[in-house]
Amino acid sequence: MDQHPVPRQITTFEFKLIGFMTLRQFLYLVIFFPIGFIVYKVIPILYVNILLGVLVGAVGLAFAFIPIQDRPLEVWMKNFIKRINSPTQYVFKKQRDTIKTLENLYFTSDPHLAMTHIETKEKLDKYLQSKKNTDRDIDTSISTRSKKQQIHINDLLQQTKNIDPSKIKKADVSLSTQSKASQPDIIKQPFVTGVIKNRKQIPLPGTLVSIKDTDGNQLRLLKTNPHGIFATYSPLSPGEYQFEISDPKGNYFFDTMNVQIDSDKQKPLQFYSKEIL
Repeated sequence: MDQHPVPRQITTFEFKLIGFMTLRQFLYLVIFFPIGFIVYKVIPILYVNILLGVLVGAVGLAFAFIPIQDRPLEVWMKNFIKRINSPTQYVFKKQRDTIKTLENLYFTSDPHLAMTHIETKEKLDKYLQSKKNTDRDIDTSISTRSKKQQIHINDLLQQTKNIDPSKIKKADVSLSTQSKASQPDIIKQPFVTGVIKNRKQIPLPGTLVSIKDTDGNQLRLLKTNPHGIFATYSPLSPGEYQFEISDPKGNYFFDTMNVQIDSDKQKPLQFYSKEIL
């Protein structure tokens, strides 16, 4: 049995329909040979018309029967013309398209942070106003009590005319000392607010913030809101505290930082993740 080679490219395999030629080869010969004969007849100069006619016929033969690296000459000519007309230098243009699914999840603009600070300030003003009202009530009660005590002393003086004046002075001093001791010391305590972001300035919601004292005792455990902001509305005494920040999902990592809190007008704190995203 005779062995026949199996073509590797079945889709481009061409059958020999006209003798030993395929249809494509036959069409090249049919087109270029008549054109060469026409050139031979049209040009009146001897030898020139023969040369041009033979050259046109040779081009037809080359297109029909001369492949280069198993590719027809027409494929090489088509690739050559395409390469000449195509640009040789390409310029990369970066497109910064926003991800539609993340548009409503993260807020990177400062107005959100400003609005949160305004709300925190309003709550702080309310708290300080209530403190002032409490102080006023305490002062009123202390003054009323001192007035009652003074009236009681005057009644005692009227009842006892032979009392020693030096004893009265001592009684006044003891009463004034008692009134000062009964007045409680009210110290304005600071409030802590801050924002947590990654290296791309994107706020991180749902991040845990643990505030500890110098001995490692946990005092506050806070969680950031959808804008990456945390706040504590209970007072902290002035001093140095440790801030331990952790991401429950484990995508971001932070260092333990020591922060000095000195006054009730503490500036908002800003923390950033360690890695560069």
